[in-house]
Amino acid sequence: MAVFAIVATVFSAIIIQINRGTPIVKAIGGCLCFVEVASLLLGFSLTFTFIGKPTSNSCLGIPLFGISFSLCVSCILANLIQIMQGFSFDPRVCSRIKRLNHPVALVIIISGVQVAVSLAWLIVLPPSPIGVPKNTSILYQCNIYKDLPKFFVATIVYNSFWGLVCFIFAFKGRELPDIYKNASLITVSMVLFLIIWIVFLPIFLTLEGNYKSAISSAAVLISCLSILGCHLAPKCYIMLFRKELNNQNAISEYIRKHYERMEIPVISS
Repeated sequence: MAVFAIVATVFSAIIIQINRGTPIVKAIGGCLCFVEVASLLLGFSLTFTFIGKPTSNSCLGIPLFGISFSLCVSCILANLIQIMQGFSFDPRVCSRIKRLNHPVALVIIISGVQVAVSLAWLIVLPPSPIGVPKNTSILYQCNIYKDLPKFFVATIVYNSFWGLVCFIFAFKGRELPDIYKNASLITVSMVLFLIIWIVFLPIFLTLEGNYKSAISSAAVLISCLSILGCHLAPKCYIMLFRKELNNQNAISEYIRKHYERMEIPVISS
């Protein structure tokens, strides 16, 4: 599944690059969508670190996933803020959103905090495999769960917090006249992400053995798939099979019809 996801992500990146500069690529964040794609590729690749006997390198999976997912979520949040500013006509709301509409700074700050947490994690106690004696065997696992669960929990909570922020922004923006339904689809992906990690964390902390690695891998994989499937894949479908929607005239017409249904006068230039 991870191999398929990596191939699908690379394919999505190629399609986005070919259509770079078109309205739909601008609608999903422009250049920032390439950062999102790179973070998804890293996330999918990290699922392989949970397979087999733990090593010093494979134990870096969760700390690196924290960085990759914070990058991904920050790109999505920056995209949502741009959408809300573009379609919100309330002066007070526009004023508040405008102060937040600094995509690059937003991505650097949100992901930078997670980078700092992960670096502190790696410096204080670099993740490494340890052997835990059992009745008739020795269980090998990474010490990130045993010795320093605070860093692990901080990483999950921090990313979940920004996932919740994305959900709130997306939920508020789901009724905006966005022809590509960015906010609605992001709402779905963030709900999936939050459910996965809310269910995952308590189960994970109480399990031992091979189940711990299997659940970690599944949680990382499903989290990344939810974003790929809900945010990027529908746009790639439009770029390939609904090209008539990938132009400014289609967007203007959709916005006009949206406000006409709401019985709001629209002035055509």
